[in-house]
Amino acid sequence: MAINKWEKRFKKINGFWNQAYSCFLLRYTRFNIKRLRRQIDRANIDRLHVGCGNVLLKGWLNILYEKRQEYGKIHPNNGALRLNYNLLKPWPIENNSLEFIAGSHFIEHLDLNDGIKFLEEAFFNHKLIREWCAFKKAETPGEIFIAKAYDSGGSHKWFFDFDSLKHILESAGFGKVRKCGRLEGAVPDLGTIEPPGRELETLYVEAVKS
Repeated sequence: MAINKWEKRFKKINGFWNQAYSCFLLRYTRFNIKRLRRQIDRANIDRLHVGCGNVLLKGWLNILYEKRQEYGKIHPNNGALRLNYNLLKPWPIENNSLEFIAGSHFIEHLDLNDGIKFLEEAFFNHKLIREWCAFKKAETPGEIFIAKAYDSGGSHKWFFDFDSLKHILESAGFGKVRKCGRLEGAVPDLGTIEPPGRELETLYVEAVKS
């Protein structure tokens, strides 16, 4: 218990230092966004891996957002590039400069504004969904749906079916929105981005900018 307590304290102190250091270097400002855009342009980056977690792809800019890590600086990691950055802020990417954007189990961690409907689908009755549910007393489809939303400590903000995801993609200017299988589509490195074993709880969608 004492070790865990000191580990938590160290993480908090380290996180506070990283935030203060990033603020001191103006990493949260438009000045830094311009600097990142120049770096990304010089590196000829045209692939963005959002919500990357620990999956770092070579040839991509891998972006995660962790408040306790140093913010707004591109770090090389075994030949891959990683950036801690809040993508709800203006992107440090020039318009029309990306060929591919990929994300896995990411969008459900973002809140959804007005106008999006979620249609509860029958797959919540699947026995594996029940087995994977952290709330073992959840019985009805509605209870299981809410329980799945809180399985990861409440970090899930919204669940999408294909129609609602297609709606917001089209609203953002994407066309040719289609439902795919796990390894279907034109995005490179799908085998790494989407490891097997999560097909049941995953919706695979590919969209092309109009």
